[in-house]
Amino acid sequence: MMIRKQIYLAPEQEAKLKRLARATGRTEAEIIREALDALPETADPVLAALYSKGLLESPTIPANPTQAQSAYQRYLNQIGQRKLGLAEAVLEERKQGA
Repeated sequence: MMIRKQIYLAPEQEAKLKRLARATGRTEAEIIREALDALPETADPVLAALYSKGLLESPTIPANPTQAQSAYQRYLNQIGQRKLGLAEAVLEERKQGA
């Protein structure tokens, strides 16, 4: 079931919405629903904490499966270069205990 809403857009937003709908072959309503789904629920304290620590990133644009896979691979490459402090501490402790 869908609920009808009436919204106000700035002229630039309307033009962008029309361009996106035309370029992707979707309706304007689909674009708006997808954009809304992509927004984080900032009222959620767990999500807010993850965002504040940089552990979660808010999507800037909806992604198709290929874009999502590419973004996920970039994310894995980025975190793969981080040093994990806890793992290093555990390894150091094991060296000292041995």
